[in-house]
Amino acid sequence: MDVVGKEKLCIIAGNRFLPILLAQRVKEKNKNLEVVAICFKGETSRNICKVVDKTYWINVGNLRDLKDILSKENLRKCVMVGQVNPLKIFKRKVWDDELTSLVESIKDFRPHTIFGKIIEYLEKEGTTFIDSTLCLQDDMADIGIMNDLDLDETLVKDINFGVKIVSSFVDLDVGQTVAVKSRSTVALESLEGTNSTILRAYRLAGRGCTVLKFSKKKQDLRFDVPVVGISTLKILKAIKANSLVLEKNKVIILQKTKFLSLAKMWGIPIVGKEKICSKSNE
Repeated sequence: MDVVGKEKLCIIAGNRFLPILLAQRVKEKNKNLEVVAICFKGETSRNICKVVDKTYWINVGNLRDLKDILSKENLRKCVMVGQVNPLKIFKRKVWDDELTSLVESIKDFRPHTIFGKIIEYLEKEGTTFIDSTLCLQDDMADIGIMNDLDLDETLVKDINFGVKIVSSFVDLDVGQTVAVKSRSTVALESLEGTNSTILRAYRLAGRGCTVLKFSKKKQDLRFDVPVVGISTLKILKAIKANSLVLEKNKVIILQKTKFLSLAKMWGIPIVGKEKICSKSNE
C-alpha cells in the first residue's frame, strides 16, 4: 500500500475479521503510520481496537458523522473493508438526511452502486480511497491446488463446469458464490451471503457439492473484495462438500495457513482458478 510519507490512514471497518487483518498488515509494513478506524455499531468487531491507534463508532447509515470524522482527523487516505450487512441497504429509516439525499437519484439499489456513490461523494470532499488488497497479496488465493489434495476425474469435471457458470454469474452483480454438483447448478448467491447459499445447496442436493467464489468483472477493490474464512470452511466440512474453488488473486483467505491446513485435514481440496472470459465480456 502506497502510504509512504503519509502520517495517517483511515480504515472504514465493516464486520468480521478482514478489517483486523488489514490493520495488522498495514502496521507490519508501515510501523510509524497512525491508523484510525471508523467503525459501525453492531457490525464491527471490538477487537479492532487492539490493532489500530484510534477508533470512532458511528451508526450504519450516518454519512454526516462519517464525513465529519474524516474532516476532523484530516484523513486523506482511506480504505473501506469488511462487509456491512446488505440487508441494511433496505432499512432506509436508519439513514441520515445526508445519505438519503445522496442516493435518492439512484435507480439501482445494489450495495455496489450505493457504496460506489458514497465513495464518489467522499472523494469530492478530499479523501482518496485505496485498493484494499494492496497490503493483502499474501492472503489471496493462489493458482492450482493449495493444500496438496488429489482431485479425481469426476471432481475435475465438476470444477471445470462450475468455473464456466461462476465466470458468467458474477458479472450479473447478484452474488459471488455458486454451488454445483454432478455438472448441475445447485445454488446461486443473492443477498443471503456465502454461508447461507452453501447451506441452501446442501438442502437441495445433499453432500458432495463443489462451491466456487469469484469476483465480478469490474470488482471495485476499494470497498468490495470476496472473502472466505474458517466459519465457511466449517460449514463445508459439515455438509461434506467436495471442494472449494476460489478465483486466483481475487479472493482473500482469512487466516490462510490455518485455513488450508484444516481443509487438508478435513479432506476438502482448496483450488485456485482463473475466470473464463467469453468474447462478449472481453
